[in-house]
Amino acid sequence: MAACLAVALLVGCARPPHVAGTWYGLWESEDGQSRGTFRVHVTQRGNRISGRIEVSGSWFSEARIDGVVEGSRVRWGVLRGGVALLTFEGTVQGGQSWGVYHGPGGSAGRWTARRVPPGQEG
Repeated sequence: MAACLAVALLVGCARPPHVAGTWYGLWESEDGQSRGTFRVHVTQRGNRISGRIEVSGSWFSEARIDGVVEGSRVRWGVLRGGVALLTFEGTVQGGQSWGVYHGPGGSAGRWTARRVPPGQEG
């Protein structure tokens, strides 16, 4: 019992992974008909993330993000005028991240991203 409690405390107190910085990514719709790139600038406070995203090949070009990172899982919404345009869910591991996105009208697709090394955010 004491061992279980110790493990629960360690897991509960574990620091979320560091995901702050600039990430460059690719997205593609589920049907393969649409694709583009994105650059997301992430700030982090504990497990909360926020920032802004710039997107090419989409019906919007820039918006705000807000989300969480829990263990290796990351979830964030793309917000414009306080309205969620898209939700991204995925895995983050080191300087790589990948997952799926969901948008209006049931649109969905895949995305991958890599963290841009400091000083090369350009």
